[in-house]
Amino acid sequence: MKYLPTKTILVSILVNLVLFTGSVAQQDPVSNIINDRIDQIRTTGKLKIGDTQIASRHVLARLYKKNKFKLLWQNPQNVKDLLDQLGVIEADGLSPEDYHLSELMVLKLHLDENDSSDPELLANYDILLTDSLIRLFYHLLFGKLDAEDLEPDWNMTRAINNQEPVQAIQESLRSTQLAETLENARPQYKAYKWMKSALKKYRDIQETGGWEPMPKGPVLKPGMTDGRIALLRKRLHISGDLAGPLTDSDYFDNELKNAVIRFQKKHRLVADGIVGKKTIAALNIPAKKKIDQIRVNLERGRWILHNIRAEFILVDIAGFRVDYFRDEKRVWSSKAQIGKPVRKTPVFESTVKYLVFNPTWTVPLTILQEDILPRVIKNPAYLKKMKISVIDRKGRIVDPHSIDWSKYSSKNIPYMLRQEPGPHNALGRIKFIFPNKHYIYLHDTPSRYLFKRKDRAFSSGCIRVKKDIELAEILLDDPVKWNRENIKKMLNTNKTRRINLAKRVPISLLYWTVRFDENGNIIFKKDVYDRDREVLEGLNEEFEIWQRRVLE
Repeated sequence: MKYLPTKTILVSILVNLVLFTGSVAQQDPVSNIINDRIDQIRTTGKLKIGDTQIASRHVLARLYKKNKFKLLWQNPQNVKDLLDQLGVIEADGLSPEDYHLSELMVLKLHLDENDSSDPELLANYDILLTDSLIRLFYHLLFGKLDAEDLEPDWNMTRAINNQEPVQAIQESLRSTQLAETLENARPQYKAYKWMKSALKKYRDIQETGGWEPMPKGPVLKPGMTDGRIALLRKRLHISGDLAGPLTDSDYFDNELKNAVIRFQKKHRLVADGIVGKKTIAALNIPAKKKIDQIRVNLERGRWILHNIRAEFILVDIAGFRVDYFRDEKRVWSSKAQIGKPVRKTPVFESTVKYLVFNPTWTVPLTILQEDILPRVIKNPAYLKKMKISVIDRKGRIVDPHSIDWSKYSSKNIPYMLRQEPGPHNALGRIKFIFPNKHYIYLHDTPSRYLFKRKDRAFSSGCIRVKKDIELAEILLDDPVKWNRENIKKMLNTNKTRRINLAKRVPISLLYWTVRFDENGNIIFKKDVYDRDREVLEGLNEEFEIWQRRVLE
């Protein structure tokens, strides 16, 4: 991700650390050692202190040069604040060792024992503290991993052009409040705080032994007596779904049914209070996997939650939903169908600019090759059935029975296939356009029966919206001209019409495998595209300098 403006900002932050923490001149031996270390970075691009590799190069070098190679960390409160923050960074799903915590504590111990007089120890400690601070700022502001490496369609490049957060950091440094500075560097969106609370909860559960797996057996229903029901009670009590005192009763009462329903809602299962195969499978997911899932989504939060807009549309890909948010509140929501795993809905952001009533649908080349041509070769009447017109390069409609379809593929076909407007159309009656290179948009669908499914990965990449008329009404925002009845009248004409929005609305297509309801209760989602694994692996790996474009 291209964060070049932030380089200047972090230099400013760290330089202000020098200016506002009362640094005083050091003896030449310390400055000489720091100068040597920085010279090594500039000439070789590498510097190790003990077993620790320094990540920052150019920023670190410029910083110390500006300070005439003197010590930066002379205010004990700033040192304490940084070390304290590293001690609790696991609460963010990050590892303290990515920020040299053990090495710093060893050096601090040596300095304490040597009465802070060893020039080499002083220099090493100071450089390591500075590198730690740079790493920590970047990870809290942008994440440990590079989103562009994991999400090839990512276009949410972010630079902190609005310097208010930076000014807050500078003011904190002036008043030696580095802890507050680092806290403000975290995403302030409430979902991030809820994720941290959930992470603590499941870590506490894991530390006390987690839960026993539920054995296989007949479906458990309210009113039954079964030897596994006592274990079910214990399992739901541990996760907080069954409140009150725990008993060893093996009778499936109404209180237990309500607890099962709470659990099922938390895991996007059919909330019927019946414990079948899918519910047992969810009950048997270890607490460790819950922890990993939350850590992955905390990292995603650091990628995007700093710049959440006051009003926007969210396509919750893994949640199969589209939501409309204003001021962190969900004001509208609809079920959605997303791309199949072989045609994944991409992650990106754009702006909804217009909608089309009664759209036509031009068959994309991929769908033409994989879906349409094989059917047409078998039966050219398929096109008539689907009300798809064949149009040549001169814009003339061609009889599909006059074409030898076996001669063509998507690479050489001289025709365009266009499905005419109407309820049969693959896009349904409305499509919502937000320009992007993927030709992805929101639209209605004739396959509305699929909205009854819990998992809805059925499309070719676009997002099918169940409540399309409601969304059109919200976006058009004209209760007189474009109320629900007038929209329906327009649709019944079967005439194609484009309507530009008076107010364009940002839209984000994001992949989260946890979310929260309005009360802050966590909801775990299926990793339908298997995207969590790579993020988790990156979080668990040793620190790598992906930020070379800004840290070097």
